[in-house]
Amino acid sequence: VLAARSGAVPSRQGGESAAIGALQAFGLGLGFLFVSLYSGQLAGLESLLFGTFLGITVGQVQTLLWVAVAALLVLGAIARPLLFASVDGEVARAAGVPTRFLGVAFLLLLGLAVAATAQITGALLVFALLVTPAATAQQLTARPLPGLAFAVALALAVTWLGLGIAYFSPYPVGFWVTSLSFGTYVATRLALGALAWRRSPAGNLAAEPA
Repeated sequence: VLAARSGAVPSRQGGESAAIGALQAFGLGLGFLFVSLYSGQLAGLESLLFGTFLGITVGQVQTLLWVAVAALLVLGAIARPLLFASVDGEVARAAGVPTRFLGVAFLLLLGLAVAATAQITGALLVFALLVTPAATAQQLTARPLPGLAFAVALALAVTWLGLGIAYFSPYPVGFWVTSLSFGTYVATRLALGALAWRRSPAGNLAAEPA
């Protein structure tokens, strides 16, 4: 929030930021694996960083529900100007859109969501689920609503699949969730790259019979 208020948030190209975030998320997955293999006393640290997926209480679910409803209502109220400011901040600022207020509001919503879910998913896995599904969706569509829907669907899919695999595996849930999410991102990049190459003049020449 302080960075947004001071205007000190660095700007990056979207593709570069997505790739860096996806790679960092996979690094977190390896961290899950190494911590699970460590035989020392890390119970408190592991609970804080990696959460307790199978220890959720009814009270936590109710709290998450209210937080989700409040966050969605606020996000829906600022969605259009926030999208405008995200796509072209300079033009939005010139048009009178309160870009700094929107940035602070979005970071507050993000912090609220992370704080509410960190006790369940853990602080590190929240980051992986925020970044990698969104980075994958960004590769597939530039439209905001389909991208949001796909990112949420992918996050849910890798979470449930990771839980299922971890049940039959000695390795932690976080490792499988981040690995599946990162693997989906890499597979999407490779598939789109191969498709773009086949459609290029070089790909057409290579496909022609000798």
